[in-house]
Amino acid sequence: MTYTLGARLAGVHPDLVRVVERAITTTTQDFTVFEGVRSVATQQEYMRRGVTRTLKSKHLVQADGFAHAVDLVPWIDGGPRWEWPAIWPIAEAMREACIELGVEVTWGGVWDLRLNSLGPVLKTAVDAYSRRHPGPDFLDGPHYQL
Repeated sequence: MTYTLGARLAGVHPDLVRVVERAITTTTQDFTVFEGVRSVATQQEYMRRGVTRTLKSKHLVQADGFAHAVDLVPWIDGGPRWEWPAIWPIAEAMREACIELGVEVTWGGVWDLRLNSLGPVLKTAVDAYSRRHPGPDFLDGPHYQL
């Protein structure tokens, strides 16, 4: 199956855009770029609502003029759905694209390692991350950042 991306990659760092554009060509799960560039006001609102834990988000425009993060959400039955079974194949396509293109990316499923360095069984890596960081850690499967 072939999928196409929407226009929400404007203002995102070109290296991350290349990875996302490659991943959409290989994924088995359709996805949308739910968010790329984020305003400070939106970040503050997300912080207030508990959607994020930082005001220093990589979604904000960085010193180089680009946002360094995207949220890739599974697209199912005509809409975005935040469901882990559908997140896994997107993460795998992103992992493969990172390796192929040589772009180091951090994934919100395993914050302390680069996606490029993880093996092909991503659930194992997330489980290991959860053991390394017990408690109410913030797993964000749709999030990818440089």
